[in-house]
Amino acid sequence: TAMELQKGFKKFVSHFYNQTFILIDNKQQKQQKFNLNPFDLENDNLLGLNFNINNSIYFNRGIKKYSTTYTFLNSQNKNTTTIDDLENKMYLHKFQFEHKLGDFWQVNMEVSNSENELKSLNYLNRNYTINNNSLFPKISYFYNDNTYFSASYELKNKENKLGELESLNLQKIGFEVNYANNDKNVLKAEINLFNNSFTGNNNSPVGYQMLEGLQPGKNYTWSFLFFRKINEFLNLNVNYLGRKSETSKTIHTGTIQLKALF
Repeated sequence: TAMELQKGFKKFVSHFYNQTFILIDNKQQKQQKFNLNPFDLENDNLLGLNFNINNSIYFNRGIKKYSTTYTFLNSQNKNTTTIDDLENKMYLHKFQFEHKLGDFWQVNMEVSNSENELKSLNYLNRNYTINNNSLFPKISYFYNDNTYFSASYELKNKENKLGELESLNLQKIGFEVNYANNDKNVLKAEINLFNNSFTGNNNSPVGYQMLEGLQPGKNYTWSFLFFRKINEFLNLNVNYLGRKSETSKTIHTGTIQLKALF
C-alpha cells in the first residue's frame, strides 16, 4: 500500500546523514566600492583568503555495518606578503567503507582522489599541481573491548603536472596495536614499511612534498605513544618516533609531557 511504501522509503532515507561545513575568510584591498560577495574568489583586490567547503554524506553512520562515507573537500588559501604571494588549492574526493565481521574482525577501505596546487609568484621552483590517487584497505582484530590489532596496505600514485613532471608510486605495509584501560591508560604502537618508486629530484621542494619527508627506495617508521591519567589533575604523555631509509641513519624523536589541570 501507499502507507507501507512511504514507511519503507522513510526507513531507507533514515540510513543517510549529510554534514556540510563552509568557511570563508578574506582580506581585500580597500577600494571606493567594497565587494560584499564572499564567493568572488577571483577578485584582483584579494590579499588574503581562507576558503573551505567540506561536505560528507554518510550511510549507516557510526554503527559499523556497511558504513559508507563520501567526502568532498574544496579548499583555497591565499597569503600576500612583502616577499611573495602564495596561493594553495586542494580538491578531494574520498570514499570510506567500514564493516564489522562477527565479534572480532573489522574491515576498512578508503579510496581517494585529490589534486593539490601551489602557486608562488616569486619562487617558481616551488610551484606544483599534484594529482594523487590512493587505495587503503585495513583489517583489524579485536582481542577484547580494550585491545585490538590492525594490518593495512596502502597504494599511492602521485604525478606532478608542472615543471619536471615528478612521479611517485608508493606502497606501504603497516601494523598497529592499541590498548586502552578505563580512559586512564592508553598505549599505541605502530610500525610501517614503505617502498617509494620516485622519478625526479627528491631534494627539491616538490619532491619533499610528494615524498612527505621520506626518501626514495625503502623506508621504515615506528612509533610509540603512551598516555596515563595519573589523577584528576595530572596527565602524562610519552611519544616516540623512529625512522630509517636506505640512504640515511636512524632518526629518533621523543617527547615527554606532564600536564597539570587546574
